[in-house]
Amino acid sequence: LAQVVALGFRLYSSGEAAPRLLVFGAAGSHSTQSGNLAEPHTYIHQNYTSIVRPSFQARDKMVDQSTAKYLSENIGGVLAKALGDMAIVQPRDSVDYLAKYLQLYVDQEEGRKAQEEMQLKLIEGRALAQEKLAQMAAKKAAKEQEQEKKEAVYQDLLKKLNDPGTTFSESFWSELLTAASTLTGAKAAYLGLVDEEGLEETPGPLIRYVQASAGAEAMKEKLLMPGQGVTWGAVTENPNEEVPYLWKPPQPVPIESNPDDPDAPAEPVPTLSYYPVSIECVTDVKEMHYFEMTRLGAYLAVPLIYSSYYTQEASAACRTFEEEKKAEQKKRAEAEEAYAAALEEAQGNEEAVTVEKPPELDGSEEKEMTLPGKTVKMVLCLDTLGTNTAINEACFERALELCEAFGKCKQETEKKLLDDQVVFALNETERAAMDEKIAEARERAVQETQETEQADEAEVPPEEEGDKELVGKKWAYLRATRVFLELKDLFFSMKSWVVTTPEVINLIAATAFFLGYKKEELYPKGKVALDWIFLREILDEKFLKAVKDLEPSEPRKGLDGEHRMAAIKVMKGADFDTEKVQEVSPALEVLHAFLNAALEYRTTSLMNKKAAYEKLKEAEGEEFNQPPLEEEDDDFEGL
Repeated sequence: LAQVVALGFRLYSSGEAAPRLLVFGAAGSHSTQSGNLAEPHTYIHQNYTSIVRPSFQARDKMVDQSTAKYLSENIGGVLAKALGDMAIVQPRDSVDYLAKYLQLYVDQEEGRKAQEEMQLKLIEGRALAQEKLAQMAAKKAAKEQEQEKKEAVYQDLLKKLNDPGTTFSESFWSELLTAASTLTGAKAAYLGLVDEEGLEETPGPLIRYVQASAGAEAMKEKLLMPGQGVTWGAVTENPNEEVPYLWKPPQPVPIESNPDDPDAPAEPVPTLSYYPVSIECVTDVKEMHYFEMTRLGAYLAVPLIYSSYYTQEASAACRTFEEEKKAEQKKRAEAEEAYAAALEEAQGNEEAVTVEKPPELDGSEEKEMTLPGKTVKMVLCLDTLGTNTAINEACFERALELCEAFGKCKQETEKKLLDDQVVFALNETERAAMDEKIAEARERAVQETQETEQADEAEVPPEEEGDKELVGKKWAYLRATRVFLELKDLFFSMKSWVVTTPEVINLIAATAFFLGYKKEELYPKGKVALDWIFLREILDEKFLKAVKDLEPSEPRKGLDGEHRMAAIKVMKGADFDTEKVQEVSPALEVLHAFLNAALEYRTTSLMNKKAAYEKLKEAEGEEFNQPPLEEEDDDFEGL
C-alpha cells in the first residue's frame, strides 16, 4: 500500500487520475473483512474524494520533486499504514477514523520518544554518575597522595631532628617554615625571636621576626611590642588562666591510685611550660594586632624554646669539665700503669701476694657534661589570612612536637660545637704544632726580606733617624702581612668558633674597621653591640683581599669616627697584649701581630710627616703658608 500511495503522489504530480491508479494498483491486493463490505479498492475509490482529493485540490500548482520527497519521508509511511488499516476495517466515518488513527499514532510515537528520551537520560545519568564517582575517587586519591606528601615532609624533618648525629644548620629554619606550612595549610609562616635587649632605637623586650616563608618576607621588618596582639601568650612561661586564647592539648587519662595504698598521693598530671595560642577567626578577636590590613582567616602561634650555650658562662663550665675529665683520664692511666706493674711484680714473687685494684679502675660511669644555658624564646607563627580558612586543630600537637624537636636539636648542637672548640683549645699537641708553623713562617719572612730591608735602610741619610725608623716599621708590617696571608687557613679556622671573649671580638672588629669595613657589615641590623656569630662571617676572601690591598701610610680623608686610628687603638684594647692573645689562640696572635705592625707603621709615618711639617714651619716663620695637616689626613687630628 505504501508503494501505491507513493506512486499515487508521483502520478498525481504528473497529472494522472489518482482514483484510477489506486483502484488499479489495489485491485486483488486485499480481501474483504466481511461479506457485506465492499472491496478495499472500491472503498478507497469511493472515499477518495473525502479523504485524499481535498489535500491535493488545495494546491493549484503541480507538486515538485522536493515536496513529494518531503511528504514521502515524513508522512508517507504513516499515511500508508493508516490507509491500509482503513481499507481493511472500512469504517463508516473514514475521516474520523483517519484522524483518530493519526492521533493514536502521534500519542504512541510521543510515548515511544518519551521512553527513548527517558532511556537516554538514564544512560546519560548513569554515565554522569560514573564520571562523578570517578572524579570523586580521583580527588580522594589526590587528597590522600597530598596528605602522604605532607606526612612525609613532617616525618622526614622530625626524623632528622631526632637523630643524635644531626648537626643543626641555619638552613633548618626555612625547612621548619616549609614543613609547618605544609602540615597546617597555612598561607604564611614566620619565626619570631624574643629580644630582651631590643634595638638601637627601640628598647626591649620585643619580638622581632627573623625568618619568613615566601610571600611573607615583609614580616622580617616588623616588631611586636609588649601588650600588642596575642602572640606574647605563647612565650609566657607557666601561664595562668588570665592569659587568653591558649590551646592546651587533651589531658591524659588520670592514673588510678595504688589500691594497696589508697592514701598515697595521686600522680601529678604532666603540664607544659609554654602553650600555643590559637585564633579560629581573627576578626572575632579585638586583641589581634595587624601589621597590614585586616583579612579573614585563622592564626596559630607555637612556642619554640631552647637553652643556648653560646655564652661565656657555658664556655667556662665546659672548659672546667674538660680539664677535670682530662685530669681524671691521666690519673686513671697512671693507676692502670701502676696496677699492671704491681701484678707483674706479684707474679714473679714466690710468696702469694694480693694486689688490690686501685679505686680509679672501679669502672665508674663517665660523668655527663651539664652546662648553664640561656633561655631563648622563639615563636612559630602561622596564618591563613586572606583565605578565610581554619587551621585544623589536629595539627596543633604535631606543630608543637616539631618545635620541641627543633629546640632540642639546636640545643644539643650548640653543646657539641662548644665542647669541640674547648677540646681543640686544650689540645697541647695541636697548639704546639701551630706555634711551630707560625715560627717557621716568620723565620722565612725575615730571611727572604732581610737583604731588601737593609738596602732600603742604606739609602736613608744617616742624619734622618726618623726615616730609618720608618723603614724598619714598614718592613715589620710587610713581614706581618706576609705571615698572615701565608697562614690564612690557620686564621680562618677561627670561623668554627661558636663562643669567644669580648676582647677577641673587639680585636677582629678593630682590624675590619682599619681595613675599611662599614659599621653595618660588622653589627647585626639595629644592634649596638657586636655579636660573634654575626661578625665571624666576615672572615672570608674579601677580608684577605683587604689585607693585601692595605697601604697604612697613605692619607685618609672622610673617615667615620670608628675608622679613625685613635678609635681603632681604643677598640683593640691596650691591655689585650701579645701574651694574652697567645693564651686564647696562636691563630689569633697572627692577626694581632698584623694589626699592631700596621698601626705602628702608620703612626710612625704620620709622626715623620708632622715632624717635617713643624721643621718647615719653624724654618719659614711668618712666610709659612702650608695648609694644616688635618686637611691632608683625618688621623692627624689629636695626634
